[in-house]
Amino acid sequence: MDTAISTAGGVAWSALDERLMLKAVPDTYCIGEMVAWDAPTGGYLLTAALAMGWGVARFL
Repeated sequence: MDTAISTAGGVAWSALDERLMLKAVPDTYCIGEMVAWDAPTGGYLLTAALAMGWGVARFL
């Protein structure tokens, strides 16, 4: 944990729809580190978070 860039946890992908909105809470979106990333992002998590935010904004 002392050297981890990020740790496991977060909202499950199955809890989100195709627009990254929570199925249980309409109009609530999860992006970036809020989502359960179980992959070696290698420092690209910020890029993923920005891309996810841009994608969500396109649907609003």
